[in-house]
Amino acid sequence: MPAVKVEPIYEIRPRLTPEFDLPRFNPRTPELEEAYRWGQSLHAGQKRLSGESYFETHCAWVGAFLDRLIGNEAWTIAGLLHDAVEDQGGSLDQIRTHFPGKLGEDVAYIVDGVTKLSNPRDGRSREIETLRKIAMFRDPAVFLVKLADKTHNIMTLHHMPPNKRVQKATEAIRAYGKLAGILNCYRWRRWLEDMAFPHADPETFEIVRAKVDSDPRVQVLFINQMMNNLAEVMQRAGIGGRVEVIVNGYWQAWQKLRRLAAVRKASLNNFSALNDMLSFRLVVESEQVNDCYALLGAVNRYFGPYLDQDRFDDYIAQPQNGYRALQVTAWMPDMGAIEVAITTADMEGENQWGVVYAIQKKKDISQYRPIEILTPTGGARFVPEGSTVLDAVASIQQEFLLDKISSIRINGSLVRLSDKVQPGDVVEVITSGQRLTPTEEWLTYCNQSTARLLRSLLAVESLRKFAEAGRQKVRPVLANFGLLALEDLRALDRDRCDNLLETLGASSLEDLYTAVGGEAIRLADLEQALREVGVSRETLGWTTIAVAGPSQSNRRGVLARLAILLSERGGDILRVINDVRPDGSFSIYFVVKNLDDEKRAALREDYRNCGIELHSLEVV
Repeated sequence: MPAVKVEPIYEIRPRLTPEFDLPRFNPRTPELEEAYRWGQSLHAGQKRLSGESYFETHCAWVGAFLDRLIGNEAWTIAGLLHDAVEDQGGSLDQIRTHFPGKLGEDVAYIVDGVTKLSNPRDGRSREIETLRKIAMFRDPAVFLVKLADKTHNIMTLHHMPPNKRVQKATEAIRAYGKLAGILNCYRWRRWLEDMAFPHADPETFEIVRAKVDSDPRVQVLFINQMMNNLAEVMQRAGIGGRVEVIVNGYWQAWQKLRRLAAVRKASLNNFSALNDMLSFRLVVESEQVNDCYALLGAVNRYFGPYLDQDRFDDYIAQPQNGYRALQVTAWMPDMGAIEVAITTADMEGENQWGVVYAIQKKKDISQYRPIEILTPTGGARFVPEGSTVLDAVASIQQEFLLDKISSIRINGSLVRLSDKVQPGDVVEVITSGQRLTPTEEWLTYCNQSTARLLRSLLAVESLRKFAEAGRQKVRPVLANFGLLALEDLRALDRDRCDNLLETLGASSLEDLYTAVGGEAIRLADLEQALREVGVSRETLGWTTIAVAGPSQSNRRGVLARLAILLSERGGDILRVINDVRPDGSFSIYFVVKNLDDEKRAALREDYRNCGIELHSLEVV
C-alpha cells in the first residue's frame, strides 16, 4: 500500500509561520558578511519607532527573509541595503564600487528600483514616486524586495501612531496583498493581509476573528480526523503522497463572505457557506496528472451525498493565474462547507509560493510580470500584464466602483474600458454624470480576477431588477388584503410575516420579491400563502392609502390635513411614511384600521376635493 504522510496540527494559527519567524541574520558568504557590516555602518545610530536599531531589526530581517526564500546573493544584499541610498546618503555608485563586477551591478539595479526618491517631482508624495519607479523596472527582484520591506513594516506597525497605522495597513492590503496575489504567493499574501487587517479596520477584524475562530470546522480535532480520513482515501486508491490543510486568512474569508452575501448566497453573520475556510490539500507524489483525476473519483465517492455538485473547479485543465488543482466542495452536517484540492507536489509549490517557487526551481517566470498603476491621490495598485482599464478600475476599489463609472482618464486623457494599461499609468475614475451600466460584454475584456467581481455585480444587478419587478407584480394581489407592500406586514405583524416567508421558502422579503420577479414563486402561490398565515382584510382590518404630490403642494400642514381627514372618517392610523424627494415632490403613505368599503369610498372623495393638488391617489 502506498505511503501517505499526514502531519497532525496542534495550533490553527501560530503567531509566526516558519517562513516569517527568522533567526538573527547569518551571512553564508564573505560578500553577504561585508554587506551586513557596511549596512551596519551606513545605518549606525538610526533607530526605529520602537527604539531598536534600524538596521539590525528591519534591514537584516528583509535580507534574511529574501535569503531564505530565494538564496540569491545579489537579492539578499539588496534587501540589506534597500534603504541605504534613501536614508543614509549612500549611492548606487558606492554600491557598484563596494561590490565590483556583475554582483555590484545587480545589487545597484535592484536598490535603484526600490529606493524612495529624496526629491519627488510635480508635488506628488514620496510613495507615489517610489511606486512609479518600481513600475519602470518590472523585475521580480524589485517586487520581492519591496514586498519583504512592506511585510516587516506591517509586522511592526503597532509602534506607529493610530492614523499612520490605518493608512499603512490599508495600503498593504489594497496594493501589496494584491501584488503578492498576482505573483501567486498565496501564503505570503494571506500573512500580509492578516497582519494588516487588525490595523486597517480593528472593529471588523474582531468580529470576523471571533466568528472564524469559533467555527466548528476550524477545530484541531476535526481537522486532524479529516486529514486521516482523506489519507485513507488516497491509500485505498493506490496513490501515494501527503495530506495537508490550509486555513483561510481572516481578510480573505471576510472578502469572500461579502461577495457571497451580495448575491444572497450567504449571510454576513454566517461563514458556513465558505468552502475554502478549510482547504484540505491532497498532494500526489507521482507528479502524474492522471493520478489527480483518478483520486478525484475516489474523493467524490468518499463524500457521496455530501458532495456539492455545483462547486467543482478544474484548474489543472484551466489554470488560474498559475494556480493548478482539482477542487471539490463537500457540505459537512452541522458544520459547513469544506474544500478538498487535489494537486501534485510541483503544482502545490507554485500554488503556495508562485514566482518564489518558480525561481527556486529555475522555471519560466515570464507570467509573473505585474503592472503597477497609480491613483490620482497616490494609491498604488497592481494588475497582471495585459490588463485593461476595466481591470485597473476593479483593482482600485474592487466591485464597489465598477457600477459607478461615468468615464475614465489615464494620465489626464479619456480612454475606453477595453484599452490596455501601461506601467506607471495614473488612473482616474470619474463618478459624476451619467454612469455606465455594467453588461456581460465587459467580461470579454477583463482578467479572471475582475471577471469574478463583475459576475457578482451582474448577479446583484439582476437580482435587483427581479426584486423591483416582483414589488410591482405583488401590488394587485396585496391590494385585495388592504396592503400595497409586504414591508407593512413586517412592521406591524412580524410573526405573520415570518410565517409567510417560511411558507414560501424565502429568507427575506427581498428574496420573496426576487423570486416573484423571476417567476420562481407564482402570484397564485403568494395569494394562497397569505391566506394560510391569516392575512386577509377580515383578520387584519387594514386599509392602505398612498398619495403623491408635486413640489408646489409640499407646504406646511399637508400631512396634518390628510391625517385629519382620515380621523374624521374613523380611521386609526397604524403607520405613516412621509418621503420628500430632492425636487420637492413628496409621497405620503398611511396604514390604518377601521375603514369599511363605504368609508374608503368617502375618503377618496375627501382627498380629491381637499384642495391639495395630488399626482396620484391609491386607497386599497
